[in-house]
Amino acid sequence: MSFYEDFTLLIDGEQAFPEIIACIDAAKESVLINMFIWRDDEIGNRMATAVLSAAERGVKVTLSIDRYGVVLEKSEESRRSFFHKSQTVSERFKSGALSLFYPMKGAPRRARDEQTALYQRICAHPNITLDCDRFKADHSKYYVIDGEILFIGGINVEDKENGADMQGRVYQDYMIKMNGRVYVDALQKKLETGENVAADYFFGINRKALPLFEMEALYLNLIHEAREELHVNMAYFSPLTSFLDAIEAAYLRGVRVTVMIPEHANYQDATNRRAVRELMRRTNNGITLYFTPKMAHTKLIASEREISLGSTNITKKAFAQLDELNLFLHREDCAICDRLITNIKREYAQAKRIASYEEIKYNRIYAFLEGFLV
Repeated sequence: MSFYEDFTLLIDGEQAFPEIIACIDAAKESVLINMFIWRDDEIGNRMATAVLSAAERGVKVTLSIDRYGVVLEKSEESRRSFFHKSQTVSERFKSGALSLFYPMKGAPRRARDEQTALYQRICAHPNITLDCDRFKADHSKYYVIDGEILFIGGINVEDKENGADMQGRVYQDYMIKMNGRVYVDALQKKLETGENVAADYFFGINRKALPLFEMEALYLNLIHEAREELHVNMAYFSPLTSFLDAIEAAYLRGVRVTVMIPEHANYQDATNRRAVRELMRRTNNGITLYFTPKMAHTKLIASEREISLGSTNITKKAFAQLDELNLFLHREDCAICDRLITNIKREYAQAKRIASYEEIKYNRIYAFLEGFLV
């Protein structure tokens, strides 16, 4: 039996959140949550309630919530953060600018965060260590339960990841559950030393504390080694020359290249469109391009040999400024890889295929300005 049987694919928040909360509810010793966005909404409060209940029965809980996330928490959706109850002048300016730049129907103009009883109990509980005021620029999302169970992927703690956002866009993303102390130990070693301890799977990271920024090179290597097929499903895709060149080269050597982005992304939509338009133009419309009606929050690249998914977008900021975490899986004898590819193709079937780069329109001023953000 392959050790990949220890891995479970969780598709979207509707599968991920119940499994994560069930594991927290069953925790006996420890819970660690490293999260980028944690909103004060239904799923945010459900997760917080599970955490508090664990602490109440003696479980040691560590919560690391990046201060960087407050700008995004306050700029869209409910505009309410579970842990970040106030903003600096600079943070308010950035949130306000994003709100103006990306107006969202249905979202309140502003919302006052309250120090709810649940929030206060978490902050005061002796079994909970809370780190939410440091600006770490850590975009990674993972959970460790009792040192035995690891969840890794791209899903934040917020209602839109558990269904649809206020624009009606269904959110699409993945988490992987890895059941076994060996996987938790492997991640810990990777984060502490930068070393991988396994061959059939490994972690890719950007981590300023080491320092180590390897995700750009790992993505490019995966693309360079593709010989038969290449899938790029990306929430945020900047037209970086190295990636346009690598994907074009893959197409020219006969690789079947398929790219999917959101038809209407919540952020950097013009940049996304600029990137895929250029890819289509370079390949004379030879690659297969899909616009999905969902807000595909996925960060996934796959070849016939390897799959990577996690938190890392194809952007300058992701590669040079943010801490990131991806899981890389070798596809041989990998049932979870087969399930991922099957799901990817199901998403393609629900998306709109773009026949020509001339169909792709974008706001050039927005794309220029987004270049300073991503």
